[in-house]
This record gives sequence, C-alpha cells and structure tokens, in this order.
Amino acid sequence: MNFRMPEQFRNAYFHELEQYRVAMKENNFSDAWRFLERAHVIGQYHPVSHTGIHFRMLVFALRRTDAHEILGQILRLSVGWFGSLVNRIPVGNTGGVNVPILASLPIPEDLRGLLVAADTETRGLAGLRK
Repeated sequence: MNFRMPEQFRNAYFHELEQYRVAMKENNFSDAWRFLERAHVIGQYHPVSHTGIHFRMLVFALRRTDAHEILGQILRLSVGWFGSLVNRIPVGNTGGVNVPILASLPIPEDLRGLLVAADTETRGLAGLRK
C-alpha cells in the first residue's frame, strides 16, 4: 500500500500545484488544467494525493461550470483512492473526463525519470513496481 509519497514525488507534485495556482491567478485556465493533469500523473500512485488532485479538478470544474467534468470528477473521487491504495491505477492517465477512467497513457517525457518505477509493461491497471 502506497500511503507515504516519496520526497521526489512530493516535490514534483507540489511544484505542479504551485504552477497551477500561478496559472489560475493569471486566468490562464488551459495551462492551469494542464498542471492539474500533470499533478494527477504524479500523484495517482498514492491515495491522499490522488484524492486531492481529483478534489482540485472538481473545484476547477465547478469554477468553470463544466457539468460533464463535475460529474466525472465526483465519480473519480469516489473510486480513484481505492486504485491507489491497492497499487492498481491506469499509468499515465491524466484524470479528466476527456480520458476514459481506466485508460493508460504514455508518461510525459519529462516525468519519465521520476516515474521510472512505474509498471508500464502490465496490461490494464498497473502501478509502481514492487
């Protein structure tokens, strides 16, 4: 079970969240969403950060009055933490409703070094290699 987020994950996760906050202050909503997606790719391996990022995505959707995203984030909030808890997540998934909930995606090039322990060989749901 992945309760403790390693320091390098935590630093990268909070860096993306800080970039999100800056983009929101500048009303740059497309960049803000992209930073939330990147934080999701990093944080989805750990239940607390995974749940936290979906909560932030829900708040973002509420601010943008995006009903489709609101409903999708409510669903993801209710189940995403469990996948992280048992180390079975769709690796690389960006967390928004524009991506199927169980779809794995390629890890962004600049995050591959951080996520080197991600199990990208397993079909379906994966997580971090033991």
